[in-house]
Amino acid sequence: MILERLTLSDFRSYRGRHVIELSPRVRYGAERPIILFGGLNGAGKTTLMLAIKLALYGRHALGMGTPMSAYHLFLRESVHASSALMIRSHEASVEIDFVYGKLGNRSHYTVRRSWSMPGRRVQEDLFVCQDGKTLSLSAQACQGFLNELVPIGVSDLFFFDGEKIAELAEDETGGTLRDAIQQLLGLHLVERLRGDLRVYMLRHSGSSAKRDGSVELDRTQADYERLLAEIDAEQDELLRAQEQLDGLVAEHDRLDLRLSERGGDWGVSRESWRAKATDLTNELMKSERELRDELAGIYPLGLARKALLPAVQAVASALNTRTRADANDLLASFAATLKDELDGSAAETIDQLLNAALRPVPPPETRLDVSHTALARMEHAIRHAIPESEARVERLLQRIEATHGELADAALRFEQAPDEATLADDVSRLAELAKEVRDAAVDVAVRKRELKTHYRIAIGKARALRDNHTARSEQEETAQPLEYAERSRRLLKDFRRVKARRTIEELEFEFGTAFHELARKDDLVANARIDPLNFTVKLLNREGRELRKAQLSAGEKQIYAIAMLDALARTSGRRLPVVVDTPLGRLDSQHRSNLVTSYFPRASHQVILLSTDVEVDESFYTTLSPCISHAFEIRYDDAEHASSLHEGYFWRSRNGAAK
Repeated sequence: MILERLTLSDFRSYRGRHVIELSPRVRYGAERPIILFGGLNGAGKTTLMLAIKLALYGRHALGMGTPMSAYHLFLRESVHASSALMIRSHEASVEIDFVYGKLGNRSHYTVRRSWSMPGRRVQEDLFVCQDGKTLSLSAQACQGFLNELVPIGVSDLFFFDGEKIAELAEDETGGTLRDAIQQLLGLHLVERLRGDLRVYMLRHSGSSAKRDGSVELDRTQADYERLLAEIDAEQDELLRAQEQLDGLVAEHDRLDLRLSERGGDWGVSRESWRAKATDLTNELMKSERELRDELAGIYPLGLARKALLPAVQAVASALNTRTRADANDLLASFAATLKDELDGSAAETIDQLLNAALRPVPPPETRLDVSHTALARMEHAIRHAIPESEARVERLLQRIEATHGELADAALRFEQAPDEATLADDVSRLAELAKEVRDAAVDVAVRKRELKTHYRIAIGKARALRDNHTARSEQEETAQPLEYAERSRRLLKDFRRVKARRTIEELEFEFGTAFHELARKDDLVANARIDPLNFTVKLLNREGRELRKAQLSAGEKQIYAIAMLDALARTSGRRLPVVVDTPLGRLDSQHRSNLVTSYFPRASHQVILLSTDVEVDESFYTTLSPCISHAFEIRYDDAEHASSLHEGYFWRSRNGAAK
């Protein structure tokens, strides 16, 4: 994956439209992976990484489980606002262009997420284009497509900032690393099942009091045990109800995600696409029949139009000649009749007039027996009927071509759409699950209230028993269920170990390689061992003895966290860009130097580094120069309350571009 371009429009501190080129450039015959952004604190560096994650993940860019109300508030507050503006914008957008390779095929994607505020509402739109063609999917389906393309759990290993590094560095419990490895290996369900079994075992490991022979003690003991039994039974019911609720919620979320990834809105249109394809086929057949009828008519004469025009002109000329000859004959016949009725002098006068009136008619070149009506029909055919037929044929051809395109698109949509019956079952099951979740939640709430009441009564009995009871409590075990639960936990532990062993070995190797490249010679840590069962990390010194994280300096903790993130990213097997925001804040000069020389140039095929002038100063900039594709300086104008980007890097912006 290569990020090519980031476009911001009125997003947070960036006013107007900003197009930021991110593709690594080839300089001096080599492609340089690092794109460097420099800016003072508050200038807008973190906004760039947030824009990338927001474009790809929407609401989940703020964290899993972010409510929609909080997300809409974030979008509303992310529209650029400045007191220097007379008219505030009511819409903003983030857009990312990237190349993604899969199975040897490279595709270009454009993801644009925009939002506006018509009144008090926030209207969000998501558009995804693949190779220049907009995906005709709903926003939910587009988000599912992006989640499948670049999972957010994996992206956290490639897009991180100083806070993520600090969280991993300062975590003494190992929980942050455990979550990252579990996301990498997909062992959430196994961990959940083991946890549920542990809860079951703890709940059944209670104790009951012995009887001491005293009547009062026996009675109090009996009442207490009866209450414990009732509480135990109610706890069982509550636990089953809670497990049922958790299972229903998990099943609902999985089904909802599956519908999103499969394009749940397609199922309802599958039959409509089939019907549309049938209609288009019928329309195509109709158009082809009309075309055949048209081609069987006068249309073919249009192919000989150049020959027909001279022929019509010849016919018109011959017809005119014949008309003039007939007129001369008629006039001569009429003159002969007059001469028969008149005397000699008058007849001579008529001959003179007749000779003067008669116009010579040349003999026709061709004798054509054509009437004026036939000539009119020929002229009408050439000047009107044939052009009209040609226009109808052209329209029919265009209609047939358009229908062919629509039919191909309908066939593609039909093939891509999941089976309607399958989606209908899933949608119906999703509605059932929503109702079952509501009912189960009500049941859990009622059982909790009842259990709370019995607890209050049991506490009173326990106080009375405490005052009179001096014997030790004897633990009662439910041997068989606990044994089965323990066996199941061991089995799951073995399953996790087998599944995780190879990945953990690779992760340890990658961590050792990364840490040795980044650490100083006098650093305490020499290696690390990761438990494949619970993913806890043991840090070892050069003598192989375990180190506590508290023994490490702040810089060593930072290097440990960066090396672990690098190892996790490489172990994931995905080739994604690395985006790092202010990673050098707590490092000493030697650790910074190792990070600059050994990590940034090799972290990925594309490294977007967001830094201050203190973190990457002139010395480190010079060291990184052979790997820097290009750099930007982010400047914040206090008067305008807006950020702007300028190619270059602090002193390079003023003194010239980077080499």
